[in-house]
Amino acid sequence: MKILTFVVAVLLSVFSTCVMSYVSMAIPIGPWIAPTLALLAITIFMIFYRYKNNISQEIALATVAGSVGGILATALGFYFTTLYFLDETVFNAWMASPKSFIFVVAGLSVTAGMFGMWVANMFEHKFIVKDRLSFPIGELVHKTVSAYKQTRKSIELLVGFLLNTVFCFFRDGLGKFSGMITSSVTLLPKMTFSIFTIPAIRLDFWPMLWALGFVTGHVVAVPLTVGVISKVLLARPLYTLAFSDLSWMEYIITFCSGMVLSTAIFGLVKTPKSLLKSAKELFSRGFSRKESKTQDTKQSFFKKINILETSILLVIFVGFLTYFKFSILSQIYLFIFAFICTYQIAVIAGKIGLAPMGKFATFVMVPAIFLFPMQDAQLKNIQIVLIAAFIGICGGVAADILFGRKIAHLSNISISKVKFYQYVGLIVSSICAGAVFWFLIDHFQLGSDQLFAIRAQNRWMLINTLKNATTFNYYVLLLGAIFGFILSKAKVSPLLVLGGLFMPVNITLGLVIGGVGALFVENKQEMYPFWSGVYAAGSIWMLVRAVF
Repeated sequence: MKILTFVVAVLLSVFSTCVMSYVSMAIPIGPWIAPTLALLAITIFMIFYRYKNNISQEIALATVAGSVGGILATALGFYFTTLYFLDETVFNAWMASPKSFIFVVAGLSVTAGMFGMWVANMFEHKFIVKDRLSFPIGELVHKTVSAYKQTRKSIELLVGFLLNTVFCFFRDGLGKFSGMITSSVTLLPKMTFSIFTIPAIRLDFWPMLWALGFVTGHVVAVPLTVGVISKVLLARPLYTLAFSDLSWMEYIITFCSGMVLSTAIFGLVKTPKSLLKSAKELFSRGFSRKESKTQDTKQSFFKKINILETSILLVIFVGFLTYFKFSILSQIYLFIFAFICTYQIAVIAGKIGLAPMGKFATFVMVPAIFLFPMQDAQLKNIQIVLIAAFIGICGGVAADILFGRKIAHLSNISISKVKFYQYVGLIVSSICAGAVFWFLIDHFQLGSDQLFAIRAQNRWMLINTLKNATTFNYYVLLLGAIFGFILSKAKVSPLLVLGGLFMPVNITLGLVIGGVGALFVENKQEMYPFWSGVYAAGSIWMLVRAVF
């Protein structure tokens, strides 16, 4: 069974990396993939060990290994791809050499991922045993795994996966077989009434978008709808009345940059409070605790292991950053703030089940733009993106690792065993992430309808605004900032609204349809397995199309 567990762990790591690589570039939100992986693991183990008892631990180990790839791919899609919009020349130079691209992605993933793992190892006992944080995703997966003999949900996931795979095949075709189903239908042509312009509304037969909208529900549907309406009733009329001397693209990018800037400013104002609280807690309590003599012996042993892990991490950390010519001061800066931010992200994930990587990535990235000036503009762009991506990856991985440790704690799995499988997941996903991203980007192109990468574009607009503020129309920038402030006060995510403003209407419509559909279901959690299978199949299908 151990061989099967290892094989399934590797397969799920590759699977989650593939799925979330596409999802992170297709939509502005990254749902946790661990529950889906748990259902897949249950299905596989039930096939091979149908009449065996007590296989829940094997299912849990394979799941926690695979989930690392999901959060890693999400962070890469949100932050690393920013470089394409910031400096297309450098990004395309890496893309021209697949080995170079894969090397950079793998190096970043291993370095930041090990940092996140290191922080999780250090505070695991405090968070899970002492503070008893719930880590909701860990509890959810534990409940799913514990009920592994209830195969109905696994069957629903497979049905969703197979149905969407068949549908995609007949829609798009493959190889010599051409599609037989139309891919879209125009519901409403473009219309203009005075200063108001209603864009053409096209419904794409894209079940994956419906699935993602269903799973995320009103969290995505409401702000995206607000974004589309704002584009018709606010952004376009303002452009027609006062800013028609600018090109539409120049205007909308500036307006959205104002929204991103105001969101970043308020995030920067609030974030230091939580980080200062974390820093005080760290230094006031310290890392030691009273133990008995027997426990002291064990503690000294684990200290040796921690010293070894820390030494390896420092070598990799310094080596990777030195390769990209980070100064010693900038390396110290990144290490300190990555540590504090990762700790805080883990605390938040432990309490509410979400890992807010974006605001912490912004908090560390923005000062670095001004603190570490460089003559080489291209190298500066690379470093800015790597800083944001590093914070996103190490924070996300730390949260995911602790979700896995929570599962281990609830399932009575030894920490050494679960740590081994999590390292397997990190290494496997780091190696394959570069290849997956390269295939998807090479085939579909970043910024296209399939890979719009709105999160990366948000960060590009922020960086571009900070670096080139004098080139923007200040009135448009101010209007965007005011609009973003109003949305924040109304408790509507400005960055998701920006998706509705900036993304193609057909993509927004697909997500909204799924979100609205969830409102008419009494217990939508019961349908999560089916829709999880649908969106997993859609992501894998895009990769299949890229390869073949």
